[in-house]
Amino acid sequence: MVRLLRIINLYLRVKGEERMVDYYGELCTRMYESNKSIAVGKEFDFFLSFVKDKNMKVLEPMCGNGRMLIPFMQEGIDIDGYDISDDMLKLCKEKCEKLNLSPNVFNDKIEEFKSNKKYDLIMIPFGSFSLLPDHLVDQSLDNLKLMLKEDGKILLTIITKKSEPEELHDWVQTNYVQFNDETIIESKKVQFDEINNMLHTKLKYELMKEEMVVKTEVMDFPMRLYVNDEFKNILKINGLQQVVIHEVVDGYGTGTSFKVFECSI
Repeated sequence: MVRLLRIINLYLRVKGEERMVDYYGELCTRMYESNKSIAVGKEFDFFLSFVKDKNMKVLEPMCGNGRMLIPFMQEGIDIDGYDISDDMLKLCKEKCEKLNLSPNVFNDKIEEFKSNKKYDLIMIPFGSFSLLPDHLVDQSLDNLKLMLKEDGKILLTIITKKSEPEELHDWVQTNYVQFNDETIIESKKVQFDEINNMLHTKLKYELMKEEMVVKTEVMDFPMRLYVNDEFKNILKINGLQQVVIHEVVDGYGTGTSFKVFECSI
């Protein structure tokens, strides 16, 4: 009974700021950084293996908080990056400053980014390409091709459909992280569009201080799940050739794996 009253009292005291964000906002960025700060291990080693010499130019679209970009910079690699989240890029720059690194990162969209440079390697790790809806996939691939040297390579990690996703029609708490005197609580709802293989997740982040919600962010997080040879065929239709599919076993830790599509023009 005491616990129930405590919960009721907590909700009665909710009076903080609430906002809807299109992409990674401040609270989401803080949660992401808490367990996805820097790429390490087999994931990092796989992408690094495609850099054959330090004179290569590398581009990371959707670079986020710099989890892959920063360790590449620490290896002395010439790498640029961009993302549409100001909060993620701000965090990336702050982390670089602490390491005495000067990142070359921009706020831009994958389908619109322009550069005078041509790159030897363009990479999108961690399944971020699956965040793109179908109507932006062709535009994005065309734009990546414009940035690529004739003998360059593109590495794309996607999310594949391995089983029927579980839907959650009501808010379910999925994570929380303590930051000194603050706590961020993550909750989500999930709906699966079977016709278009789109997993629609609505994420809610609540910042707690002294048992009060002082700030809330709600974010739509659509994820395209690819099946069988679907993505390989999309690459070929868009003029990308020599498609090689790599499976990185234990890439995110023991018992995990992910697929990376290597292609060229």
